[in-house]
Amino acid sequence: MNASSVSSTSSNSYTSGNDSDVKQLLNRTKQLESQIETETQSKDDDKTKQEKIQLLRVQITQIQNQIQAKQSTQTSNSVQEANTNTNTNTNTIILSDNKIDIQA
Repeated sequence: MNASSVSSTSSNSYTSGNDSDVKQLLNRTKQLESQIETETQSKDDDKTKQEKIQLLRVQITQIQNQIQAKQSTQTSNSVQEANTNTNTNTNTIILSDNKIDIQA
């Protein structure tokens, strides 16, 4: 028998509660950046400005690390989900006039 056609379809989906967490963290980062802008235009002396700005930048760095960790976790979970999802994987092999469905 000759195989005249081979096709494969697979669908995987993954959603995470981390998406809303990341959005909140991004919003907080924007707020801190706005505070930096405000501080640069304040009437504080230069030393005070630099200290406040440095603290704000440290907070931004910490938030960026949290975002990266959440995205890394989400990516890891997505890969794990894709590797274990076998319910939607279907292979179809057509041999001559006979059609055989194989559920993997």
